Amino acid sequence: MNIMSVKHNLKIAFCCIFLSLNVLFAYAENNDSKEDTGELKYLISLDTNLTITALRNYGYGIGVNYEHILTNFLSIKPGFGHMTCFSGMIVVTVNLQVFLYYYPLSDGLDKLYIGLGNGADFIMYQHNIPEDKGIWLSPVLGWKWKVLPYLMVEPFIGWKFYIDKTNNYDNVDRYLNSGFQWGIGFKLFMKNRHG
Repeated sequence: MNIMSVKHNLKIAFCCIFLSLNVLFAYAENNDSKEDTGELKYLISLDTNLTITALRNYGYGIGVNYEHILTNFLSIKPGFGHMTCFSGMIVVTVNLQVFLYYYPLSDGLDKLYIGLGNGADFIMYQHNIPEDKGIWLSPVLGWKWKVLPYLMVEPFIGWKFYIDKTNNYDNVDRYLNSGFQWGIGFKLFMKNRHG
């Protein structure tokens, strides 16, 4: 695994996340003067898809997502994920993604949503195997509801397909979560009102 390539990809990943969060926080500050409707305005959550994939490959991993409402019925959710696996050799992945969600039944971050996401996976291997890269799209349909003051449940279905992918390693698909997606998410949020 080329250490310079890993450092370069991590720098790009952190710069993208930093810029995205700065834009989102600046937008949130501009909306502070709006009347508080009691609706959920932002949500930070963990993505355990990478954790499950990593455990299947004798490793560890986690993803972090930040969802923020942009306008009534529309939100944006950037995310970052990392996974390290030890199945046969050391494999390190970095995942960057961004989703746009439309909430037709709510002007907050709950109830029915329809979304479209785009992301990139960078997969680095031991033993000088060239890294694999993949760019994907993912439509998703789900429902979020608050079951307790700081707990949200989210059943969802979707499809993740790669529009551009390299295959430098024969078993690259074991590290990618492609195809039909489904699950139930449990989200904790620290604040249920903006302001």
